[in-house]
Amino acid sequence: MKNRSLIVTQFIVFSLLIIIPLICITSISNYTIMKYSEAEISKSGTGELKVAQSITDLISQTISNDILNLSMNQKLNSLYGIDNIHSVLKSSDDNLMLIQLLETLSNIVETNSLYSSIYIYLDNSNYIITSNGVYLKEDFQDKGWLNQYLRYKNLQEPISWINPRPSDTNGDRKTYVMSYIFPLTPYTTKLRGSIAINVYENSLCEHINSNTSNSNDNISIINTNGEVISHVDKALISANISDKPYVSKILGSSKNEGYFIQKVDNTKCLVTYLKTGNSGWIYVGVFSLDSLYNKVNSMKATIIYISMALLILGICLSYLISRKIYNPVKKLAQQIKSIKNIDCGNENEVTILSRTFDAMIKEEDKLFRTIEKSRKNLRENYILSLLRGIPESENEYADNAKVFPYINFICCIITIDKYKDFIENFSYENQYYLKTAILNLSEEVLAVPFACHGIVMDGNKIVLIVNSDDNISSEYSSLCEYFHTIQKEAAKVIETTITVCLGNMYDDIQKIRNSYHEAQTLLKHKFISGYEKIIIYEQEYTNHSSKYFYPFTLEKQILNNVDVGSKEALLVSVNDFIDEVKNNKDLTYDNIMLILNQLLGSTIKYLLNLNISVSKIFGSDFNIYSKLAENETLDETGLFLANIFLQIIEYREKIKFDDKSHIVKIMEYIHDNYKQDIAINTLADHVGLSYSHVRKIFNDATGENIVNYINNMRIEEAQRLLRQTSMSINDIALGLGYNNKQSFNRFFKKYVSINPGEYRNIKSNL
Repeated sequence: MKNRSLIVTQFIVFSLLIIIPLICITSISNYTIMKYSEAEISKSGTGELKVAQSITDLISQTISNDILNLSMNQKLNSLYGIDNIHSVLKSSDDNLMLIQLLETLSNIVETNSLYSSIYIYLDNSNYIITSNGVYLKEDFQDKGWLNQYLRYKNLQEPISWINPRPSDTNGDRKTYVMSYIFPLTPYTTKLRGSIAINVYENSLCEHINSNTSNSNDNISIINTNGEVISHVDKALISANISDKPYVSKILGSSKNEGYFIQKVDNTKCLVTYLKTGNSGWIYVGVFSLDSLYNKVNSMKATIIYISMALLILGICLSYLISRKIYNPVKKLAQQIKSIKNIDCGNENEVTILSRTFDAMIKEEDKLFRTIEKSRKNLRENYILSLLRGIPESENEYADNAKVFPYINFICCIITIDKYKDFIENFSYENQYYLKTAILNLSEEVLAVPFACHGIVMDGNKIVLIVNSDDNISSEYSSLCEYFHTIQKEAAKVIETTITVCLGNMYDDIQKIRNSYHEAQTLLKHKFISGYEKIIIYEQEYTNHSSKYFYPFTLEKQILNNVDVGSKEALLVSVNDFIDEVKNNKDLTYDNIMLILNQLLGSTIKYLLNLNISVSKIFGSDFNIYSKLAENETLDETGLFLANIFLQIIEYREKIKFDDKSHIVKIMEYIHDNYKQDIAINTLADHVGLSYSHVRKIFNDATGENIVNYINNMRIEEAQRLLRQTSMSINDIALGLGYNNKQSFNRFFKKYVSINPGEYRNIKSNL
């Protein structure tokens, strides 16, 4: 498929750079406007709910004031002590007083459009006074409020408003009234009972919805059970609507006020709610979002029109800019196409230029790498030849004078400390990479004062040849300072330390081989000197005494401490042993390894004398001599030896603990069964040990054999029975596990020196 032309690509890119941000800004603006509008209308809705709450609180306060004034009315208080309505009707004064009271009630109802009627209920009377007349209690029909009052009177439940109920007092139109009940108290009147003022629910609904601006919006009141107190839809009055999604969400919320958007009767609405703690009422506002969406859509349309205008303008600018950039690039691409041996096909101008420059860079890179690789290989081969001592005349490396321009040469070997951990933590490729990094670091640091080149050898060796024109005394001092720097930097790369061994300095390039062998000799001395050291070849490293040395006293101390199980003393002894070896400057690496192997040999001999094999302590795959050889320093070897001896102590402690638990089982078995014939094989099977092991641990614990111990117990029990009972000697013998009286007499006389009969006679005479 043919690639797009550069001008088309540029035009598309510039257009997208304008279109995408414009779409994002438009979308974000529309979303922000919508969320802001929802938040504002929710605040307004919550405000209307608070106004509705204030209205109902004001109505409640007005009713409370009217009831309070009525409770202090003289005519009402004149009814105190009049329990029968018939006695009132017979008395002209009482009758007149009652008529005046009825007129007062009627005036209160007529002066307040909210009021439907007023009821006065006296506890000990047989009548109810209302604004519509006087009724006998048994003839009074509207008793829903009365039941609520009686429940308050019996159970002392809180009471003020009760749920609305139907009333036909308003003609043919069925209306709902809700009662505010005020129990009479001794603070205002002597009468006992209550006054109820019935309020039109419709009037209350109109008052709380007076501030709603939209005919589709409404504010309703429900209680905590989801029952409707007031609603514009009169069919829902007193109904339980807790199953409606928005109502159940309100009832389940722990917040006292809030809002959310939800569909109500298939219309997307903003629902706000306000919970009141005193009355238990919840004010619910349902506000249609249709008008809000209409306004937002209008604003969206305006934003889209402006965005479209900006988009058209941006596209025109994109085309002009693309054309301006395209013309010189097109000219250059045409020139490249005209060059021979470059096949550009149908590619666009940018691809042609990119491919051309890529090909040029790759060719240059390839050539550079080939030259560098060849130069590096030649230099490495040259360095290897110097280390092997190949004569200069047989070496074909042409740049030897540039590599080592000075007359003095020192060979240095760098080794990585804790090499075993190093090869376990890194793959082979990473190991080579890190070694090369150390080599490059060393060459970089030493290249300033010296000429320095090196190679990575197999195993744990990095070899450097340092070329200098100064004398030996000053060069070793400078080299040590530079290698300290290399050690610090290398530790950051490989997360461990390095040790450096320096051979002697020679003024002949052919003697580099001598310096290399001297540095190799120093690798063994690392075992004595420790990690992260710079070791310089000295004659004393080769002139060591061959006199035999071995710290027998310290070996004895170590094994004695192992024998008594003293871990603290053991660690001190091992440390003294290592210090004794380390402080003897006449010892070579080979001498030290002989001493350490002799110590391990003595340890193994000690274990064999205790009938303990090395495999029982350390496992069948553990080779103690191989593990010793893996230690790189004498200090590390000291830790290894201390760990070996500590494991021996712990193993012996475990054996002793096991023997103690076994001896307890043996004793328990003997004490439970000594009156029977006990076979030692049976006893061994019981504790799960061998016959010989049972005999050994019993003898170690008690100092005598099992048979004598059992016989002693039997004889002691026989002595008690002979002294304290009248059992026959034959019964005693059989009861203690002896086969017959004669056998019992023989054992008794053996342990007590007299027969059982004589013993009984002697004890009975005491």
